[in-house]
Amino acid sequence: MASNKLLTHLNLIRPCSETPLILDCFVVINDDTFGSITPARPDGDYDEVIDCRGRYALPGQINAHHHLYSTLALGMPPPAIAPADFLGILEQVWWKLDRALDTDSLRASVQSGLVESLKSGTTTIIDHHSSPEAVAGSLSLVAETAHHYGVGSAVAIELSDRNGSDCFNKCLEETITTREKYSKNNNIATLLGLHASFTLGDRSLQTISETLALDDSMGIHLHLSEDAADERDAQSRGYPSVLQRLHHFDLLNTRSLLVHGVNCPQADTELMQQLGTMLIHNPTSNANNRIGMLDRERAITLNAGLGTDGIQSNMLKEAKEGTLIRSASINPGEPSLDYLTLLFEHNPTIASRIFNRPLGRVEPGYRADLAIYDYLPRTEITPENLGSHLLFGFPQPSEVYTSGELRVREGQMTQLDEQQIKADALIQSNRLWKQLL
Repeated sequence: MASNKLLTHLNLIRPCSETPLILDCFVVINDDTFGSITPARPDGDYDEVIDCRGRYALPGQINAHHHLYSTLALGMPPPAIAPADFLGILEQVWWKLDRALDTDSLRASVQSGLVESLKSGTTTIIDHHSSPEAVAGSLSLVAETAHHYGVGSAVAIELSDRNGSDCFNKCLEETITTREKYSKNNNIATLLGLHASFTLGDRSLQTISETLALDDSMGIHLHLSEDAADERDAQSRGYPSVLQRLHHFDLLNTRSLLVHGVNCPQADTELMQQLGTMLIHNPTSNANNRIGMLDRERAITLNAGLGTDGIQSNMLKEAKEGTLIRSASINPGEPSLDYLTLLFEHNPTIASRIFNRPLGRVEPGYRADLAIYDYLPRTEITPENLGSHLLFGFPQPSEVYTSGELRVREGQMTQLDEQQIKADALIQSNRLWKQLL
């Protein structure tokens, strides 16, 4: 049922816009989209009027690369022998985890990950999924749970040869089925997921290319050159680089979501720019895995977005930690990277392209996703110093709206039983971990 709301006396922060700070404004929400934003109360009748009492608000944030399936990895016992390299981390940690997932543990992981996202102000997630032993229905589980919770989701399940041809075919079928199932839902998008070039043979890439050719509105979502081993593998197969290998199979277009790109040769930046692909930077994960840091000029040239790679769900924290990680690696006076631009300018552009609707900004016509903060600044907030307050001052949001509906009130879920969700996650995580020993 359509409804309209009026938010009054809101201090609206819109980073990377012409008016980044609008004090004491009035915001109209028409059903699931933003209406007018005005300095005085607009005329008209409203189903609900909410006095925001001078609190600060941000657009609902977008996580441009997440792994909801890994939420239950928090505190997971480490391997008996520490991995010696990135491939060892994959083999001894993440590939063991994804193979151990079943429907129950996957559901618990997705549910708890979505709760953490909403409570941190993340309202849209571009997810990259893997559960080789529970493929059938897994993307629907992610998409429908996110939709029920009010979170926009772009889903993909990784295609890989590491689990055999039968699993590859099941994942491809799951992708096609899911895309058809949710084709009319503008809060759910489906991408063609690939794990990475080095776990896919040429025959599989050709199959993916043929699938992609049947739907020119679909893009791929894969890990690109996260580690130097990915580049060495491509070269051993006779290709100059991973990107050139993907391009050889006609897998790259303006809807391609390429994640990491840390170890690409410099020439690949120009090719990505020519093809109009989208690059996603995950600084905290890159630091955690010790695989290097994305080149600043590449990030700027390609308008890179910001993701978490499953390591967390709070995008302001990711922006802060990315800022600090980079600062620790450069000299005084050397230019850094503006992570708030990645989050508040590039991520909305990326998500709007994938979902084919305006997302990630508080402007008329955009989906009404909003995070409101109980923040009492100890220094004046101005358009010039917004970044400092956002990175080093802002707490968790007190209220979160998605599609115009209140999902979080005073830091608590309004429509979900978080205690029950977390209790089930405890049971499922313990069961999951036992399978890894």
